[in-house]
This record gives sequence, structure tokens and C-alpha cells, in this order.
Amino acid sequence: MESAELTKFLEGVGNAIHSINTIAVALALLPKEGEVEVPQELNISWNPSNIQNSKIMSRRFAEKSAYVYAAENLFVYLDNISKNPFWIYEDINFGSDTKKAERVKNFLSEIPGITKSQTILCELLCHWRNRIVHFATSKARLSSNNRQYLVSKKDHIYDKYHHFNVDMALDNFKNGKITLKDTSTLITITIICARKVDEYFHKGHERITNINDIRGMLLDNSNFSNIYKQQQSKKRERQSKKWIELNFPYLSDEIKNNLFSKQT
Repeated sequence: MESAELTKFLEGVGNAIHSINTIAVALALLPKEGEVEVPQELNISWNPSNIQNSKIMSRRFAEKSAYVYAAENLFVYLDNISKNPFWIYEDINFGSDTKKAERVKNFLSEIPGITKSQTILCELLCHWRNRIVHFATSKARLSSNNRQYLVSKKDHIYDKYHHFNVDMALDNFKNGKITLKDTSTLITITIICARKVDEYFHKGHERITNINDIRGMLLDNSNFSNIYKQQQSKKRERQSKKWIELNFPYLSDEIKNNLFSKQT
């Protein structure tokens, strides 16, 4: 079972991967030179002087956009999951005065099952995002220790992540070169890490069994509170259960039913 936060993250990032792959295929089908007839229904002006250069530029734009989109979705996921009322790990949260890439590294490093190399690769994606967004001023980079650590694990990473070349990726990052291989691999690793965070979240919330505690946590949400504090009725119960199903689908049927055993 996924948290609502993870479902939104996977939907957004999954669409990003599908989109950049679709764009890459569509661009590959364009000829390198010659005339291309623009479909009339697009109603746009497109007459590149060099089709090959336009293809390279457009693919680069799509890959850069995917980096930014994936990183922003990761920031939102980590922030929202740590604000979930059933997140019991008070020392692990996304609220901080440090930069977001640092926050991602600190957060993921506390989650069981996430390796150090996965954490650093997620940090690398975040730094890449900063380089793209703040291209004129960004000095985002991995620490020398983290770079060395990745290099020390490059054979394992190469075998585990479909021939992802650490040396090449670090060189691409240094020189501002964007590739589909780097983009898709790093985004895939963020998905792996988000799933591990969600797994840890579920292990925590499963410890909360007192129905009054659960009811109190839910009532802290103003949207649920407005529904639940209506006059007791089948309508109130139906609306409340629907809201819980959308936002907390992992709560058991027993808990959902017990929530309405009596009016608070």
C-alpha cells in the first residue's frame, strides 16, 4: 500500500520519465536535414535553419526539465510525508534552514534500506537541478568525499543501474553536459529511495493502534475536522470515510469503522 504522498510522487515522476522518452523517440524520427511539413493542426511556426541542431537543443531542454521536475517532486514528497500525522520519526523531517540538496541527503541517510551511494546520487540530482535553475550563479557540487565514495562504488553502481557510468556522470555534471542516460538513471534512483521512505513510514504508523490517538491525529486536519464534526449521521460517516480513503488509504477497515463507533 502506498501513501497518498508517494502515489502523487510516482505519478508525477513516472510521467516525467515517460515524457522525456517519448520526446527522445519523436526527435529521433525527425530527419537530420531537409524540409519537414508541420501538421496544420499544430498552428505553429517552425522552420529551423538546422534540424539536427534543433533536435539536440530540444532533447537537452526536455532532459533538463525532467531533472528540475523530478527534484521538485522529491522535495514535495519528503516535506509532505514528514508532515503526515502518522509520521512518528520526529528527528527526521524536511524542515530546515539548509539548502534542499543538503536536506535530501540528511533525510535519506536516516532511512533504513537506502544505501549511501543512493543517497549521494539523489543529492547529485538535486545539485544538477540547482545548476539548471540557477545556471548563472549556482556553485552546487558534491563534496570531494562524496565524489570519491561514488567512484569507489562505480563497479557496483554500473552493474546495478543498467551500466550507469559514475566517472562519466560526474564529468558530465562538471561540464554541464546533460544526457538521457544520466537523467533517467538518477530519476529512477529517486523512485527507489522514495519507496524506501514510504516503507519506513508504514512501519512507523503501524505502531499507532489507539483509536483515540488516531482520531485525534486526523482531527488535527481542518478538512477532516470540518466533515467529522458535523452532526452524526450516515452522510457524515460516508464523507469521512471517503476523505480518509483518499488521504490515508493504508488505514485498516477495522480502524476506519472504529473511528465512527461513537461521537467525540
